[in-house]
Amino acid sequence: MAFFQSRGIGIAGIACAVPDNYVEVESYIPVFGEEAVQKFMTGVGIKGMYRALPDQTAGDLACAAAENLFSHINIDREKIGALVFVTQSGDYRRPSTACVLQHRLGLSTDCAAVEVELGCSGFVYGLQTAMGLMAQSDMEYALLLLGETASKLVHPQDKSIVMMYGDAGAAVLLKREPSAASNTMLCTDGGRFKAIILPAGGFRDMNPPADRFVCNDGIERSLYDIYMEGTTVFSFSITDVPRSIQTYFEKTGTSTEDYDLFLFHQANQFILKQLSRKLKLPKEKVPISLDRYGNSGGISVPLTLCANFGDGQTGLRRLLMAGFGIGLSWGITNATVDLANIFPVVRTSDWYRDGKITREMLQ
Repeated sequence: MAFFQSRGIGIAGIACAVPDNYVEVESYIPVFGEEAVQKFMTGVGIKGMYRALPDQTAGDLACAAAENLFSHINIDREKIGALVFVTQSGDYRRPSTACVLQHRLGLSTDCAAVEVELGCSGFVYGLQTAMGLMAQSDMEYALLLLGETASKLVHPQDKSIVMMYGDAGAAVLLKREPSAASNTMLCTDGGRFKAIILPAGGFRDMNPPADRFVCNDGIERSLYDIYMEGTTVFSFSITDVPRSIQTYFEKTGTSTEDYDLFLFHQANQFILKQLSRKLKLPKEKVPISLDRYGNSGGISVPLTLCANFGDGQTGLRRLLMAGFGIGLSWGITNATVDLANIFPVVRTSDWYRDGKITREMLQ
């Protein structure tokens, strides 16, 4: 494990955005049948999610989340010294979407733009990356952005995950705060990288055949579709993750009693129940958002905060946050936040028209 201590850097605000396109899981009944869909909703706990519109990208959703944040917190954007963007659904193969977002948000050219390619653990990794940049600089603010449009990478006939993924963006503003303190633990097991994978399109295999074939779980896919080995992922989530959280408690000298809320990656309902049971957590300490937003990858932790506490509540809350999944990678961190700085989720249909590059523009 890698263990980090951050001092003097706090969370000044969190905001999220989702596409203006809500999809009910029940809409899949004509595709998979009522029995299969009802079984999915009962077991996984997802009733609906927001899906990116055809031209919307992860960058668009992150940008909308950031503008949502800035509409509630009036700061000089020139003082943001770093932008960290976490995604596995970049707008382009080249360049980094982080650079595009720096321009779109009107940040200074003195702002460092960094992209982190991680999924479900991305919030924790991204938060530590942004805090690390601040710790080694004199910047007053840093901006952590996350965006994901994983729904575009799932075959529409894949009943194991097509009803699972929701698209979203998140923005977290970090600032200097003398009393703030957090501890972060990051872990990786690349030996299980095949457990969640989209094989085609990267530089390992850019243009394999697109024909569909029956995978070992009985579902037809092509190499251009996301594949998830459910048994491996489930075992990892209910074994490695709670064990690491216990290790985190030992390293930090804390226990479940030291935290008001536990924000877990919204993988599925059963995994959340198992984590709560193993850690002996009361239900009211484990808020959920997957029922309304699905599995939104790395955005699911901040999205759960905004979905449940972005309605004008106030007061300090001690948070323990854990993200885990594709990689396989996982991370655990803590923070104290004022609920007054958690803002409502907004819906958006906007997309970056200047970012759509056509042949004519290059001729």
